[in-house]
Amino acid sequence: MLKGKVNRHGEPLVAISLILRQRPVRFSAVLDTAGFNGYLSVPAHMLTRSSWQLIGTETYEIATGALVAQEVYLGEIIFDGDRSMVYAVATNAQDMLIGTKLLRTKVLTIDFRTQRVVIT
Repeated sequence: MLKGKVNRHGEPLVAISLILRQRPVRFSAVLDTAGFNGYLSVPAHMLTRSSWQLIGTETYEIATGALVAQEVYLGEIIFDGDRSMVYAVATNAQDMLIGTKLLRTKVLTIDFRTQRVVIT
């Protein structure tokens, strides 16, 4: 089980560790259940200086309808106690986003009244 919180902006946050240069580094990430169906969206500066493997680029349609080309990396994470290899889109955003593909075997509960997030 993984517990998180809803921040003052109404965003559900949980912890995730990226394996960067052979060691886990813990980050807080926003659970993006409103359209991001990938694994992870990570600020580019974190991936370009890491041991993650650049796979190539992909074109995505964002919420505005615009098409953007972004680099895709393959690397290792620890999420809810499980270590696995995932794809991550490198972006210019400051926030790390967890997409629905990473949640596909989980049950997500977000209680906005109590500001609690639970993943089982």
